[in-house]
Amino acid sequence: MGTGEGCADPRGLERRRAGAGDADVPVAQRAPLTTWYVLFAMTYLATSTIVVFDSETPVAGRMTATGFLALNAVWFLVYGRRLVERHPDDWRGFIYAAGSLATFASAVWFSGSATFALFGLVPQLYMVLPLSWAFWPMALFVLTPSILTLISGQSPALQLALAVLIIVFSHAFGWAITRIAEQNEQRGALLDQIESLTLEAERARMSAEIHDTLAQGFTSIITLLQAQQPNVELALRTARENLREARALVAATAPSPLDGSSLEDAVRRLVSASEVESSFRVIGDPAALPTSVEVVLLRTAQEALHNVRKHSGAKTVAVVLRFDPAGVSLEVRDDGRGFGDAPEGFGLRGMRARLEQVGGRLTLGGAPGASVLVEVPL
Repeated sequence: MGTGEGCADPRGLERRRAGAGDADVPVAQRAPLTTWYVLFAMTYLATSTIVVFDSETPVAGRMTATGFLALNAVWFLVYGRRLVERHPDDWRGFIYAAGSLATFASAVWFSGSATFALFGLVPQLYMVLPLSWAFWPMALFVLTPSILTLISGQSPALQLALAVLIIVFSHAFGWAITRIAEQNEQRGALLDQIESLTLEAERARMSAEIHDTLAQGFTSIITLLQAQQPNVELALRTARENLREARALVAATAPSPLDGSSLEDAVRRLVSASEVESSFRVIGDPAALPTSVEVVLLRTAQEALHNVRKHSGAKTVAVVLRFDPAGVSLEVRDDGRGFGDAPEGFGLRGMRARLEQVGGRLTLGGAPGASVLVEVPL
């Protein structure tokens, strides 16, 4: 039988939080997937070519092994690719690994040269499973050629020490790539946050300038013209029309996430779009809030719901927006795995930074599940 070795994990290079339904993942974040798909295609093609021209294997064995490699490729296209692009990080990754192992092992049984498919299969495991879960399936894939060789009564071509070295290298490489990908994700989130804050600041500046110049100017014109009502009806009507246009322009430049609606309506839309079973309620009488406070609360709700979908493994999430005389609070609670002892990530640090700008505070809780509570005094 042939020897084999694998290389691992590009998973984070493809991933970002893609956010709700992955539709918000930037093209620059999704683009590396194409590179990996090309690598997988080249691996399948090269391995099949090696198998077909393996003169030491009977023709029937070569054709059968090539057929199983083709089945393995189809299994990835039909099922594995969907997991790579949606990255659910759950038990479905093991289903893909089991099907891939079955076709791979069958191909290796008929031709040891099929072992070279590991160059594409091992990275796939790290793309459909979390890093800590992928180790054992990866080790089994690497050891499969040696196991089958022993079953067939031959001496293993891949010695145990070399197999262990390959396993350790593959997982270490997977860990390193994952760390790099996480840092890239954090940088991307930071750039998004900077862009968002810059846009909101520009909107606020434009609104203030329009209010302080055009709107107030037209109001002054109307006041003056009302004092000289005769023969100025046309000028008065024109000024009023321009005032309406100015006010409409001010409204149009309000912060985009709120989209001209109330904070509670904007949060309700976020909750209803969540991929996790969600509920939302408002406690107290909704009060008018400064735009800066509304934006911070809405951004916090977006980040918390994103973390629930991506990290918690929760089945349900409840969001409560509370108004009282002292201030306003927003709580996002889920039934997932909780925060544990893991250090705060970039998203939570970003929440704290935004809340500090409006004098608010962030409290994390859980057991069971996880709770994110933000409070802003008024």
